[in-house]
Amino acid sequence: MGVAEEIHEANKRFQEAIRAADANSMPSLYTSDAKVLPPGADAVSGGDAIERYWQSFFDLGIAGAQPKTEEVIPIGEYALETGQYSVFGQDGSEIDRGKIMVLWKNEGGAWKMHRDTWNSSLP
Repeated sequence: MGVAEEIHEANKRFQEAIRAADANSMPSLYTSDAKVLPPGADAVSGGDAIERYWQSFFDLGIAGAQPKTEEVIPIGEYALETGQYSVFGQDGSEIDRGKIMVLWKNEGGAWKMHRDTWNSSLP
């Protein structure tokens, strides 16, 4: 399996965790020294902080997210993913959409998010 396919599979696990509102599993999708760089907020690092961040995301009523990869650029033990995303509420309606940029790192034989950032395309 190539890097792009492995990242696609990791994104499926991310989507499953979002659908299940499973903040507890979110840190396992990130490297041990990952940073989440959300829009309009400070950077988040460390497993406990990443779990708390995603729990606050779920507390807003987010029920789904769909990343759509447009490009994966392999860079040795890293890979850069760019693309689009949509976020969905409890009723299935799209409540946000925008751009993503994720720096992935191969850690322990698995591709995990190392730097994760996104921003909305909505005003």
